[in-house]
Amino acid sequence: MKFYKPLFSIIVILIQLILSIKEYFKLQEWKKANPELDSLINLNITYDLLFLFVFLIGIYEMLTKPNWLKIVIRIFLVCIILGTEFSDFIPIDQFYYDVYNAAWFSAVITVVLILIRIGKYSFERRINNKKLNKASR
Repeated sequence: MKFYKPLFSIIVILIQLILSIKEYFKLQEWKKANPELDSLINLNITYDLLFLFVFLIGIYEMLTKPNWLKIVIRIFLVCIILGTEFSDFIPIDQFYYDVYNAAWFSAVITVVLILIRIGKYSFERRINNKKLNKASR
């Protein structure tokens, strides 16, 4: 398998990693400031999985040949990052979780597509190896 122009995806993944680390430290500061609430409140922490989703979609974008699908995936990655970062300014109720759920769904589809691509790649290699073995006899 070959990576096609991975610089954009690497930058997007690093940006999401930085934003996730920032959210982690913000949560740790909140826990230090409110230790009595920490045990009472069940926090819905999404920054770690959001990074994983962006990472998976970014890997698939790197594996995609340059065409219209690669452009759509890049736009979607940017929308995920901007949507989660600026969700407080958008007047839609629970917009952050809407973007999060879209990223989750896309990551599941991406895992399936990556597994199909890996299976196709290994199947083609197996067929080529059998052809080479027959030709060498």
